[in-house]
Amino acid sequence: MVSYGLFWLVVAVFIVGQALLVRAAWRLRKGEASLPPGVPRSHGGADLAWTLATAVLSGVMLYYAYLALV
Repeated sequence: MVSYGLFWLVVAVFIVGQALLVRAAWRLRKGEASLPPGVPRSHGGADLAWTLATAVLSGVMLYYAYLALV
């Protein structure tokens, strides 16, 4: 029973964390965020794609972890 509670806690942290990362990547893509002096600007579209790919693959791993619990 503790493993289910721990799993759902991890899922909640994952969702909040990935939402913050996607929001930050979206803001960088649109150029809304101002960077400190001396920090180079990276390609926003690539950053967003990489962030979304990481979120999706992490979600797939969580799905298989859930199947292992069931």
